[in-house]
Amino acid sequence: MQGKNEIVKKMEKAIAKVAKMSASVEANTACPCWNYQPKEPQDVKKLRKF
Repeated sequence: MQGKNEIVKKMEKAIAKVAKMSASVEANTACPCWNYQPKEPQDVKKLRKF
């Protein structure tokens, strides 16, 4: 039972890391559609590199 909890915690950390990396990439790219780019949340704007 103890090993299962450790695996779950590692998976949660991995999912959080992937989500943060994905948000960072999306914050630094423009929308490919010509007339539509939704407003970004403030937390995502903080991840921009420029």
